[in-house]
Amino acid sequence: MKVLDKIIETVLAILVAGMVLGCIWQVITRFILQDPSKYTEELLRYMLIWVTMIGVPYAYGKDKHLSINLLVKNFQPKNENAMKLFIECIVMLLSVCVMIIGGVMVTANSAGQISPAMQLPMQVYYICVPISGVLMVIYGVNRILHLIAARKEMK
Repeated sequence: MKVLDKIIETVLAILVAGMVLGCIWQVITRFILQDPSKYTEELLRYMLIWVTMIGVPYAYGKDKHLSINLLVKNFQPKNENAMKLFIECIVMLLSVCVMIIGGVMVTANSAGQISPAMQLPMQVYYICVPISGVLMVIYGVNRILHLIAARKEMK
């Protein structure tokens, strides 16, 4: 998982750096050159979507997802593990059904469409949803295996 974490960290860092440079360029072209770039707004919008969709599984894999941590805090230690396992199964089910299957369908439906400003195929933008779903499943399997191992240790 450390290799996957490093890859995702690098991708996120590149995307965020690209967003910063894009914002700087937009400010320069808008206020200094008085001729706003028509590409940067769309580029920044889609980079933000990619950062979000890649960042969600990364935060989930690092156990930094607030809503999941908040729910299990109130349980007794013996029930906490069972609840975490249940939550992981629900997350896996949603990741497969909504993000992977739904994402593939949305990406396929966007075939033939191009983005207005950059003239790129819309699949480039939508493919981040199934990629995010696959990453969620990878992290979810890892988390489930760790929870099962911890449950065996408690017994």
